[in-house]
Amino acid sequence: MAKILSQPTSGSLAGTTYSHNRAGQYMRNRRMPCQPVGTGRRGVVRAAFGAASGAWAALTGAVQAAWTAYAAGHPYVDSLGQSIKLTGHQMYVAINAMLINCGSAQSAAIPVTDTVYSAQFTAFTAVHAGVISLTPSGLGLVTDFLLLAFSAPQSGGRSFCKTFWQYGHVLGNSVTPVVLTTAYKAQFGDVTAGQRIFYRLTPVNQYGVRGTSNEGYITVS
Repeated sequence: MAKILSQPTSGSLAGTTYSHNRAGQYMRNRRMPCQPVGTGRRGVVRAAFGAASGAWAALTGAVQAAWTAYAAGHPYVDSLGQSIKLTGHQMYVAINAMLINCGSAQSAAIPVTDTVYSAQFTAFTAVHAGVISLTPSGLGLVTDFLLLAFSAPQSGGRSFCKTFWQYGHVLGNSVTPVVLTTAYKAQFGDVTAGQRIFYRLTPVNQYGVRGTSNEGYITVS
């Protein structure tokens, strides 16, 4: 499914279906392949969303109303740069799925602050037939989190990547090198000198609020 900028439209033309919701206009293929839940990262992410969504129904009406008010006061900027307002349910699920994704417990409490630290690193090294490691800068607190995601090895001519594999997370104040050699090669195989590995570092504060991701690449030496 892809979001587009156009007048509200509904219906299908050839192999494309057009529709819209509170987040804006979008289009999708009329026939979508069925994706199994699986037992890998996809399964973990879907389980987190399912758990957060299920917990919403157990909240009192007053707490749900508080989340609705919070969502109304904190618009979300989508991939097209549009400012949209989530429902209370959507905001609750987004926050708590992120907490679960970071290995933390769900919380019915409204986030105390939306302030999120900057995701940086001091070193990122990838050596052909050698070590692949990243050292975070530790600009967050011990109660914060940093999600680490990487791409499969890409051609040296590529300068953009949108598909990432989430390796895991560390605490926001961590400055310990993360050696992902074994896990990365088990996922993608060996790397070759001249290839590029794209990274996405996503900071998350202790309340589950996601900050701006830091994305880029390094070239395998």
